[in-house]
Amino acid sequence: MINQSTPKPFVFELKRLTEYTDAAILDELRRVAGLLPEGPLLATLFERHSRVSRNVVARRFGSWSNALEAAGLSDRCAASMGMRGATSRLINQMTNEEILAALANLARTLGKDELSVTDVESHLPFGRGTLRKRWGSSRTAFEAAGLLLSISGRRYTEEECFDDMLAVWTHYGRPPQYREMGRPPSKVGGKAYMLRFGTWNRALAAFIERVNADPDEQTTPSTRTEDFAVAASLAATGAQEAGTDKREISLGLRFRVLHRDRFKCVLCGDSPAVNLSCVLHVDHIVPWSKGRRTAIDNLRSLCGSCNVGRGNRYED
Repeated sequence: MINQSTPKPFVFELKRLTEYTDAAILDELRRVAGLLPEGPLLATLFERHSRVSRNVVARRFGSWSNALEAAGLSDRCAASMGMRGATSRLINQMTNEEILAALANLARTLGKDELSVTDVESHLPFGRGTLRKRWGSSRTAFEAAGLLLSISGRRYTEEECFDDMLAVWTHYGRPPQYREMGRPPSKVGGKAYMLRFGTWNRALAAFIERVNADPDEQTTPSTRTEDFAVAASLAATGAQEAGTDKREISLGLRFRVLHRDRFKCVLCGDSPAVNLSCVLHVDHIVPWSKGRRTAIDNLRSLCGSCNVGRGNRYED
């Protein structure tokens, strides 16, 4: 018998909170707790069903357990449900090699070559205390795992921040969001932008101001035969000389070329937004070594595949 019931219409749901006040976040904690009535309310489980990330919750209230307590859910904390002892026994049974392997695997999963203690405590059952007990310090443990220790609160330079933002903007083909700065290809966390610029919107505004400050042309075309010879010689040896035309492309000029080309390779159409392995380069059409200037009308966006082996050849 055919079911004649009318199908339910598809309901669109907003995947983020309309406001990020303390009250709204606590309400979201209670809502998700209602969806998961059994067992401890772990941060990883919460994030699968919530409209706010666990990192936002932890930053706002100091820690995940503090947030649960503020929401009246302290009884859903793993420690209060008798899991702390079981977790401790599990960690004590892990060998040093197993812990180091877990650290290395976490770095691969996150796409990083360095970890912070926060990364470890957010994703693994052990944290700073275990690393200090086994190796004397977190840094020594990370080094033993072949990793670097991320320096918490590092003051990145403005240039480092802008280069990082350009990479992430190119990756998505649009202005990046604050939460996206915490995952690859970003190498500068969102907190570093907040420390330097105050707010994320101010960081974006400062980046655009920098882009607008860089000119569309960095050099003057060489007209003398000896200038061409010097440029070609320098390019062949990989060297540059003070006073010669600049080959390096400024940040603002790179951004304008990528934006003009819609963050796609102009030859094959590939882009990081659809192919995670795609890396875009800003390339001289007529090579710099042939005497052409570094200007927007002599630059284009090429993917790594189209740019490989091109050298100083150029099309008519």
